[in-house]
Amino acid sequence: MELVSVSSLWLGCLFAYLASDKQQLVSLPFPKLLAWSLCGLSVVFAVWGFSHTYSVLVASLVVLICMMTMWILLVLVASHYKGRSIWVSSLGFALFVSILLVGVK
Repeated sequence: MELVSVSSLWLGCLFAYLASDKQQLVSLPFPKLLAWSLCGLSVVFAVWGFSHTYSVLVASLVVLICMMTMWILLVLVASHYKGRSIWVSSLGFALFVSILLVGVK
């Protein structure tokens, strides 16, 4: 369940990033309401998914830490791969799934 949770959280953070006017991965930013709604749903889903293994408080903290790290990574990687949204999204997905696989019991 953790893999699905971190994957959905990565997609939610990616949508929130793509809603910004300053992003350079896609030509037109996503609609803000849609992107932030998807991000909120992915956060709720990730907390629910992590709460199967951890308590709700710990799951919320894990999601918060993952989101902060994902947004920092998005800004740093997206600045080097302008216009290559597939590279950025797949790199972040692979990185966080591999971190989770290494850290799981």
